[in-house]
Amino acid sequence: MKPISFIFSLFFLTLALFADEGMWPLNSLPKQRIQEKYGMLLDDDWIEHVQKSCLRVSIGGSASFVSPHGLIMTNHHVASKAIFDLSSEECDLMKEGFYASTNDKELRCPNLYVDQLMVIQDVTEEIASHLSSEMTTMEKEKARKEAIAGIKEQAQSKTGLQPEVITLYRGARHHLYLYKRYSDVRLVMCPEEAVANFGGDSDNFEFPRYCLDMTFFRVYENDQPLQSKHYLKWSQGGPKLGEALFVLGHPGGTDRILTADHLSFYRDISYPLVLQYIEERMACPEMFGETSEENKRIAAQNEMVFSNNRKVYRGLIKGLNGASIIPTKTEFEAGFFSQLSTKEQEPWANMKLALDDAKTYYTDYLFLEGIGSRFSKMYSLAKHLVRIVEEQEKPNGKRLKEYTESELPTLRLAILTTEPVYLNYEKTLLIDGLRRFKKTLGEDHPAVQAAFGKKSVEEVVDEIMTHTQLHDHDYRAKLYQNKEAVENSNDPLIQLVRAIEPYARVVRSKIDDNFLAIQTDSYAEITHLLFEKQEQTFYPDATFTLRLSVGSMIGYDDVDPMTVLEGLFDRAKKHSHEFPYSLPERWTAQRETLNLKTPYNFVSTNDIIGGNSGSPIINAQGEIVGLIFDGNAYTFTWDFAFDQKQGRAVSVHSEGIRHVLKQVYHAEDLLNEITP
Repeated sequence: MKPISFIFSLFFLTLALFADEGMWPLNSLPKQRIQEKYGMLLDDDWIEHVQKSCLRVSIGGSASFVSPHGLIMTNHHVASKAIFDLSSEECDLMKEGFYASTNDKELRCPNLYVDQLMVIQDVTEEIASHLSSEMTTMEKEKARKEAIAGIKEQAQSKTGLQPEVITLYRGARHHLYLYKRYSDVRLVMCPEEAVANFGGDSDNFEFPRYCLDMTFFRVYENDQPLQSKHYLKWSQGGPKLGEALFVLGHPGGTDRILTADHLSFYRDISYPLVLQYIEERMACPEMFGETSEENKRIAAQNEMVFSNNRKVYRGLIKGLNGASIIPTKTEFEAGFFSQLSTKEQEPWANMKLALDDAKTYYTDYLFLEGIGSRFSKMYSLAKHLVRIVEEQEKPNGKRLKEYTESELPTLRLAILTTEPVYLNYEKTLLIDGLRRFKKTLGEDHPAVQAAFGKKSVEEVVDEIMTHTQLHDHDYRAKLYQNKEAVENSNDPLIQLVRAIEPYARVVRSKIDDNFLAIQTDSYAEITHLLFEKQEQTFYPDATFTLRLSVGSMIGYDDVDPMTVLEGLFDRAKKHSHEFPYSLPERWTAQRETLNLKTPYNFVSTNDIIGGNSGSPIINAQGEIVGLIFDGNAYTFTWDFAFDQKQGRAVSVHSEGIRHVLKQVYHAEDLLNEITP
């Protein structure tokens, strides 16, 4: 049997074993370990500067300020929904690209905001003060929710900032994050999707890569470009081999602390169901897109998301079925239990019971509350409108978390968005989603009976599309937080939501008040035991909050760590310039003006995961050397355990960005702004 300390390190990932491992909150950085390996000390001024230079993007992903005038940079694929919402049949910015040479030409994005982290406060003890050992698990969870809602409401009232209470280590710690939110975000520049996503699904999660996956926005405040003290300057020359490189972004979520039973639940129950849903659902936008060029444009966003997620979930399942992750975790737990009393082993047993119970209702959850319940954009809007009037009748601490007072500004932006609604596509999505809902849960399921009665899916959707007004912004505004208007509404989509709602709430309660309550208590105890018995700390799982990872530019196997522009044209030629290897006309026309030896993409050992897309990668001086946009296929299992033997983060090189802005897009003003 392997030594316990070795297996512990494998899964809880201290820098002592893998120096480039860890997604660290900025208030608990391993400064000494970084200094020992890379010879630099991260002081408080450096940390504050990079923290306030980085941003979280509302539609998922990361970004950073790159000039003192509110200019921000992220990935094209992070920005793609905003770009799509600004496009039309007559002006397809995804296809044509965009550049605003002056501020007055910049395009305001509907339903897009960015959050800048201002303050982190540890509120663990404050929340713990509301709990007692005499409480049941469910009573603790209710008290915890009320305490969190109160902390957020008080913080928002006191500071005017957007609060979020982050649960770390699945329940052992709670931190209050306070954000400054910017909701006036305007598109400045984006390349064509053909070059941003060069190689498409075929090259996704691979390396070598040749993608210009970048977009620039500008933040406005009081209708003027934001004047930002904190922003990241551009480096001269980009990354150097062996130097410390830092990624600052918002990794969405990892599962490295989970028990072997929890990972087995993902492998056997959760992930296969989600993958099946994705594989079946993605046929809907594909078929819709085949009917016309405009429909192809409309459906392209969903196609890209489903295609990407399919590859990810296949990789996750493959990793969990391998001979390393779950068997090694099981071996660690068996050895660790030898140090524990029967009482101390209870958290693992409690999680197993909760997981066994979840197996009995997980399919219901998936199609009543989870990914399978997202039938269409308008259905989601209707669900919010119905729930907000129900939830606002309750005390703030007893509401579903997305309807607490601190979250209402976010919800209002989502409901009152002016982004386009395409009715033919909505109808297609609704029919497909409701058919799948009916087929999966079964015709005898009470939620299915309530939704359809004796009508067919097609009859219900025809009635909805004939009479619904939820595509109208002004109509939604009349319903928003208007209890009487919602309850008296004859809109058939509102009525459909209200028919399904009682059953959705039952399964939501099972997750929130039972499963998550047990999970929080169990992992809090597990974490405390690991801290106590192993006498060392480790970083918490990712939570879509700002984290720092450290690494360096290093190749793997026989793969060089960097590609150059010449390889882009060679790869296009190799594939006869056919989709997804066709280049925009402006690129082929400008080839002779380019320095084809300019660095373009590169890999590094930084620990990243989904949500890091758009993260700046910087050197010790806080200068941008690249822009994270992907990981290679070996990073799929980084959800569960980090391994840098072949796993690599993939970035656009800062010199490549600078060169093509000048030579291909002739964006001199933008280039001068980021490299004055």
